[in-house]
Amino acid sequence: MKKSLSFIATVLFVFVAFAQNYKPIRGMGIRARLAQNGQCVAAASSSNINTLIDANINSGVSLGNLINNTGSNGISVSDNNTMYAAGSVAGFNVDMGNGAMTSTVANSLSIATYKNGVLQETSAPGAFSSTPAYGGQKSRTFLHFKTTKAFNEIRLLRSGSNTACNAMNIYYAFTCAPNVKLDNNGVCDDIIGGASADIEANISCSSNLTSPLSVITNRDRISDGDKSSFGTVTLPSGFSGSFSIGVFDKTQYYPAGNRAGFVISPANSNAVLTEKMLNNLVIETYLFGQLQNSQSYNSGSGTMNVSSMNLGGNKQKISIATTKPFNEVRLKISQNSTCSNMGAINIYYAFEEPQNCDCKQYLQCNRTAPYKGALLCGNLPNGASYCGRREPWSGTWSTTTSYLGVYNAEYVVDSNPSTYATFSVPSYKYNLTGNIAVESVGTTYPAGTYAGFTIGKSTSTDWSALGVITVQLYNGNTLVEQKSTTNGLKLITVSGGKTEVGFKSTKAFNRIRISIKHTASLCQCVNYYIYNVFVELDSDGDGVPDCKDICPNGDDNIDSDGDGIPDACDTTSCVSTSDKSSTIDTDGDGIPNGCDGDSDNDGIPDIMEEDVNNNGLFEDDDVDGDLAFVEVLGDGVANYLDLDSDNDGVLDLFESGIPASVIDQIDTDHNGVVDSNIPVGANGIADILETAPDSGVMKYAIKDTDGDGVPDFLDLKSNGSDFDLYQIGRADLDLLGGGFISIISDSDLDGIQAVVDTDLVNRGAPNSPLIPGTPFAKNAKAGAAPKDKETKDAKAVANNGINNEIVIYPNPVKAGENLNVRSAEEGTYAVFSAQGQLVKNGKFNGNTEINTTSMPAGMYIIKIETKSAGKTFKVIVK
Repeated sequence: MKKSLSFIATVLFVFVAFAQNYKPIRGMGIRARLAQNGQCVAAASSSNINTLIDANINSGVSLGNLINNTGSNGISVSDNNTMYAAGSVAGFNVDMGNGAMTSTVANSLSIATYKNGVLQETSAPGAFSSTPAYGGQKSRTFLHFKTTKAFNEIRLLRSGSNTACNAMNIYYAFTCAPNVKLDNNGVCDDIIGGASADIEANISCSSNLTSPLSVITNRDRISDGDKSSFGTVTLPSGFSGSFSIGVFDKTQYYPAGNRAGFVISPANSNAVLTEKMLNNLVIETYLFGQLQNSQSYNSGSGTMNVSSMNLGGNKQKISIATTKPFNEVRLKISQNSTCSNMGAINIYYAFEEPQNCDCKQYLQCNRTAPYKGALLCGNLPNGASYCGRREPWSGTWSTTTSYLGVYNAEYVVDSNPSTYATFSVPSYKYNLTGNIAVESVGTTYPAGTYAGFTIGKSTSTDWSALGVITVQLYNGNTLVEQKSTTNGLKLITVSGGKTEVGFKSTKAFNRIRISIKHTASLCQCVNYYIYNVFVELDSDGDGVPDCKDICPNGDDNIDSDGDGIPDACDTTSCVSTSDKSSTIDTDGDGIPNGCDGDSDNDGIPDIMEEDVNNNGLFEDDDVDGDLAFVEVLGDGVANYLDLDSDNDGVLDLFESGIPASVIDQIDTDHNGVVDSNIPVGANGIADILETAPDSGVMKYAIKDTDGDGVPDFLDLKSNGSDFDLYQIGRADLDLLGGGFISIISDSDLDGIQAVVDTDLVNRGAPNSPLIPGTPFAKNAKAGAAPKDKETKDAKAVANNGINNEIVIYPNPVKAGENLNVRSAEEGTYAVFSAQGQLVKNGKFNGNTEINTTSMPAGMYIIKIETKSAGKTFKVIVK
């Protein structure tokens, strides 16, 4: 017994440096307290502070309710089980209820880390990244802080007496190591989204935007995996302020060098995002809450790339070239004195992609075009030729007036994107027209092709005030289709002060013409610039250009699981309808948890391991322990991923109800995990356990030995009378007297605690302890079976430790006074907090006293071991 207690003391902390993916800090051994002047104090029993550390990550507690009238300035969550590595991300999941995360709130908050009660580092007030809710709808977010030192405690602190933070709801503390999965799939226009718990859409606003009309509606559609749906930001005229829309991937990150951005449009289909409006847009990328890149639209600088989507309507694609990896993309939309009315803007989705994803095919004379190899030439209607071709085409370069002209027409079809043809209009002249036409020699483009020009102008006057622009499509000399700015032709402001005009054809064509009719009377000469002409093909008509089309005969616009492969051709589509991840594959069978019927391969379907609390969720079903002995249940691993869901030392597979002969076939090393060579089909459940492959109907009933309605894998007393932990001879691990392992040390996150886990790196515990009498008991490791003395002690504890020779009093005991231990034999004592942390221990020779001076008020477990007996006491220090 002395050896066991010594071992327990040495494994109390486990150094963790694995990928945790924003893992809540919760369960046994975790403690939530109020912070007061650098110290931690116990919270009032009515404060509900333990909602921060229980398994229900959707139950929050108001910061104002916690700290007001207590003299406290924040909260603390400490982990008695784990030491987190330097470089880990730490923080809290919060929302602002129906209020705004303003700069006042942010500047009043900071995050601090501690190691064994000693301050390690503190973030600057407001320096951590935050994108909480605004607009009357709750939207939770992560307050991040990247650490540089190891820690086992995180505090969220409010500076001064600022009451602006009072409305904040805090749900849980979390950590995340930075070595998460890299997503580098090379897909163009790869949506960051999907119907998955992996993606968060976050919203924030600035402190000076206080109008109740400033809202964002349908925010969930921004990250739903559908490129056609959108949320809408409304910024009322006359108010200054900004919104920040962030889409945040919790399970993977994206590489430096890729482009990142959003697809947006004015909510008014007839409106245009002008250069002045675009100057109020900023795209930012973040990694674990830390700013990576930030670029704004700046006319002529090219820092932010803006292009039309070429899908009809007025969608625009805005993006930046990243220089650092990221897992969050944000769009900031501002409204200020220089842009008094941004109006309403639709936000469709966030995306990332390689930089070589431009699908436009530019009609150029001096090279072979990328598409179909056609030689494309500038065609001069007045009989002149370019590229050695004479292609007479009736039409005019300009009006017949001597002072009007179109110059350098050949620049429209050269390979230099900075050169341009010029249509020059002298001052005070109007109702003048200039034309330029281009022919695709040898190539006819099919219906559904987008065709257009990139144009510019020498004045800041809006296009709508200057005249009418018309784009015409010809097949030979026959006009087949045309649109103008008066009947559906869209003007899309793009990068560098340029504008794209064009439309999606409904008929085949091989000639494209632009006509600009200048109708304004200005006191200055106006030059119109035509930079280039382009086409973009969409053979299947789904609105996705061919060079980005993954499903050539299907709709590429919906990617429900966000894996880069549209639903139309995704044979392994995983759309989680719950809080299970669509990217994490815990058991490594190739099926993400969100679509895996047995995510941990323990032979028990997830549906049988979840919803203990009948709320339809998986992650909050973590019931290890007994509330009579601990403040909160759980070991931090939800049942559907936990190989020992009740922490009784007997793995779930062996308590499942699967016949022993079958277990012997599917788990040859008896590690509690179905072997990887056993076929699992598409649903992730071993076919051998189902009535038919992928039927989801099990051949066996979940075992409930005592018929009490609690299955054995959740029942500490499967037979109704004896603790399972004692039945496998490990009564020495029951520190609290509740029949479960309370020392939470689980570096491989398989739910098997280190004191019984024979493999601390890989999931499972080969030759794990088994219930006596099973055919595999002979395979249990040496030491798992009870020894003679341990058997005797186990019986003593199983009978509630009845031994008249061991007495401890008084109980309760006043803090600072001694506890008296009376025993006829020498022995050892160990004092544990209610969270299972070893407080003190020692030896005694007969009677002894235990001083409580260093023991704060609360419940303690005292375990007494003598030569012939063992007894566990619950003692209250008051």
